[in-house]
Amino acid sequence: MATSSRSWAVALAGAALLGLTIFGALAWRSVRVEQADETDAFRRFEEVRREFGSTPLVHWAPGGTLTPMPAQVSRGTRPAKLHVLAYRSAEERVIQADVPLWFFKVKGPAVDYALRGTGFDLTTLGLTAGDLEQAGAGLVLDETRANGDRLLAWTE
Repeated sequence: MATSSRSWAVALAGAALLGLTIFGALAWRSVRVEQADETDAFRRFEEVRREFGSTPLVHWAPGGTLTPMPAQVSRGTRPAKLHVLAYRSAEERVIQADVPLWFFKVKGPAVDYALRGTGFDLTTLGLTAGDLEQAGAGLVLDETRANGDRLLAWTE
């Protein structure tokens, strides 16, 4: 009986190690950081932004109030990925994170790690993977901050 318990413990430890390895690989591959001056960063943001004629799913009103798009509105195609593009003006760097929505559904808190450095916080925005799927592929957030930082998020 002790051998059986030991076998289960080894199998469980192996499964946990495999899960952590897969998570680490997905999170590591999901983020790219590049140096870019303001002109280069602006060009990258505009290339992405031109693809979307729609209003973002959420936006910050002038008083700092978060304004969501009505829940009933669907933008069509069911998205498979969340993309976040962030520009940090003080460091002159562009950060791009690409996270599969299935990963977000399965490992919700782990998405915070995968989106590290972008400043994009789904909890603050009050969004879930289900909300993003229901809304359909499209622009989620387009924000320019007073310090020159910019944040763009979209699903496809």
